[in-house]
Amino acid sequence: MAIRPLRSAAVITLGVLALAACGGSNDTAQDGNAAADSQAGESSPGGEEARTLPDTDPDSGSDSAPDSDSAAEAGDGQREAEPEDGSADDEGSARAAAPGWCATDALAASLSPLNAAAGQRYAALVLTNTSDTACRTQGWPGLALETGDGDAIPTTTVRDDSRQPSQLTIEPGASAWAQLHWTVVAGDDDPADGTCGPDPSRLEVIPPDQESATPADWELGQVCGAGRIEALPLAVGSGPAE
Repeated sequence: MAIRPLRSAAVITLGVLALAACGGSNDTAQDGNAAADSQAGESSPGGEEARTLPDTDPDSGSDSAPDSDSAAEAGDGQREAEPEDGSADDEGSARAAAPGWCATDALAASLSPLNAAAGQRYAALVLTNTSDTACRTQGWPGLALETGDGDAIPTTTVRDDSRQPSQLTIEPGASAWAQLHWTVVAGDDDPADGTCGPDPSRLEVIPPDQESATPADWELGQVCGAGRIEALPLAVGSGPAE
């Protein structure tokens, strides 16, 4: 008789433990589901965490680096994009509107004497635009002396670089000029009889970057030093201001 209550208590105790175990199992399952849901939210590509939380791990640079193909496409798009303000069109129009280089047949040459010194001679070589359009030029002219019969006289053009050349635009009827300098004192390179050779009658002038020449009358006497003529680069105008 004493054993029966003990059995009842044991049965009750076992039942309570069983119910407690069932409750713990449900709580654990719910916690597991919540954890799974939380992990799914963090790893979701469309989750806020994926979009807003940067990877701050210094060793994970390869994971955070942009796709190389996408970066290349973005770069290409930036290179191909044109400015919205039309500046590219303005530059293209400016290049298209720039005048061409002065051709020889667009220029007429003439010579004007400048102040002389002892044994030294100077002249202004003037190139005038005789065409109906503007043109550009830059640099030094080429020079060749000739006799009245058209025979060539040995000539050496020496570029005086004491002044740097600049690009010039010559409007129709306008001019550019270059100072010429030579000597009339015979030297070792001249004939032994003390003369400087025949008197020139014409100067053939080759404009910069051209191959043919335009003539100018030469009434400035002999050129000694084996036809050596020093020339400054072309400048705007028809000679030095008086």
